Amino acid sequence: MNIWIVEDDFRIANIHQEYIEQLERCKVTGSFRNGQEVKEALASKQVPHMLFLDLYIPDVEGYELVMHIRQRHPKVAIVMVTAAAEATHIHALKALGVYDYIVKPFNEERLQAPIQQLQKEQKMFATNEYFKQKQLDLLFLHTVVEEQATTSTKGIDTHTLDTIKELFIAKQLDKVTSNELSEKMGISRSTARRYLEHLVAEKVLETALLYGTVGRPERKYMLRT
Repeated sequence: MNIWIVEDDFRIANIHQEYIEQLERCKVTGSFRNGQEVKEALASKQVPHMLFLDLYIPDVEGYELVMHIRQRHPKVAIVMVTAAAEATHIHALKALGVYDYIVKPFNEERLQAPIQQLQKEQKMFATNEYFKQKQLDLLFLHTVVEEQATTSTKGIDTHTLDTIKELFIAKQLDKVTSNELSEKMGISRSTARRYLEHLVAEKVLETALLYGTVGRPERKYMLRT
């Protein structure tokens, strides 16, 4: 993977290069100190896969260099590496399509993270003609969205559900059976069980079978640890 660095401090640029080239198949093929050098290189050389860019570069006004690259070379992944942490900058640059935003100071793992993500994406495009939703989640959200619980919400009243949940959180309920909840809340045993199982599906509660001296074991519900 070809990577460029745009940083006016050569010492910081050298540190970036050292971190980047620790990764396999990654090579810094350009290191620039100002915007004009970058523009000339983009016009005459093979463009990089990824470009690390400081926001504050001599001869560059605001986001002008970012817009220049995005307009002419939209496939280049731009990673901002800067001390600027103001929301106005981050919001504007995200809207301009920067690939990642890293605030100084940082460690080598954080600088390497966008490279590794882009490598995964390149592999996905090279090996897939069609995509499944989980692959798209990784591509666009960088994570897999968990499937929603299949437990039906029919017959679940939000107010009652929240009340039961709060009782568990406040330790007023602990290791209760559906029958015990039924008596406390004044609802039927089957309704109590429905609410308890819903909270288990939501990963709020967990269950355990407790064996008494006689009869069948009881299914107890308790706050998930």
